[in-house]
Amino acid sequence: MGEAWFRDYADELARCLADAENCADVCEAYLERLDGDEAGLRRAIDALAAPAAVSRILIELIDQPPQLVLAAARLCRELTTTAADTLGRPDDVVDALRAAADSAGALVDAAG
Repeated sequence: MGEAWFRDYADELARCLADAENCADVCEAYLERLDGDEAGLRRAIDALAAPAAVSRILIELIDQPPQLVLAAARLCRELTTTAADTLGRPDDVVDALRAAADSAGALVDAAG
């Protein structure tokens, strides 16, 4: 795998990055909506802080070595899956988490 390692996985990578960005946006918007609800905010932060952060970082890693990108995609898949299972609601957040998990998994599977 050289400089353009992602050329063979361009569709999977594009979907992964789009879903990761959407996931981070949706998670951050949800956390902002919870402003003032301390108990709900703590629970949501516990569930969403890591997957939102890894989703944002994944987007920035495109020019890094494939091993790093794929490691971040694996971590994104694990964290977003766990968050979706833990959070349960609201549906828009869970759907964004599951989409990010699915597309990160598809990238890892295609490149693996």
